[in-house]
Amino acid sequence: MTERIISVEHLSKRYGKQLALNEVSFVVEKGQVLGVVGPNGSGKTTLFSILLGLRKPNSGSFSIFGQTNPEDVRAKVGVILDQGNFYAGISAKKNLTISAMTKNVPLAKVDELLEKVGLGEVGSKPFKSFSYGMKKRLEIADALLSDPELVIMDEPTNGLDPEGVIFIRELIMELKRQGKTIVLSSHYLEEIQKVCTHFLILKKGELVFHGSQEAVLGKFDSLESALTNKL
Repeated sequence: MTERIISVEHLSKRYGKQLALNEVSFVVEKGQVLGVVGPNGSGKTTLFSILLGLRKPNSGSFSIFGQTNPEDVRAKVGVILDQGNFYAGISAKKNLTISAMTKNVPLAKVDELLEKVGLGEVGSKPFKSFSYGMKKRLEIADALLSDPELVIMDEPTNGLDPEGVIFIRELIMELKRQGKTIVLSSHYLEEIQKVCTHFLILKKGELVFHGSQEAVLGKFDSLESALTNKL
């Protein structure tokens, strides 16, 4: 039986009178790369915030690795949001070392991951001197410190140059080969279609489609047409 990594049942969230998520249910199984897509205001950010324990739903439930409290599985989950909580005035290596100590990760992983994300030669430079793309790479290194089984990425290619986009694509493919489970959102539909095995389409807080890439492309000409189609 395939292992369920994430299970979401009838999840709903309101902000005042605005319904951000409405009865959303889905399952993510081990090894899947799930792309969460939808127009602005569709509920993607709210969904990620709930899964990460940053917000509470009004109704419904979810579990990650069978646990209902995200804090209980924090070591198994790597998160890539928006450049992390790094100290601006100290080096990338010192920032990553502090994070490794907090996570009880061997310090040897610091140099290994700096090299992996292409920051090996600039690890001694302060974080504040980094470009946006370099900051994103350091965040990725931080997310991978504990060798997580699940990686959650919110718009990982946003604001990156073509080289950065290719780097993210190759990273996702490598994590996929390692058997990691990945959940990511992106506005770059052509790019996300290259790496995802499954898709979850949200519109105005409603789950309008969830299935494999083959199922999406079997029903629609492309991911873009799936988003614009009145399901």
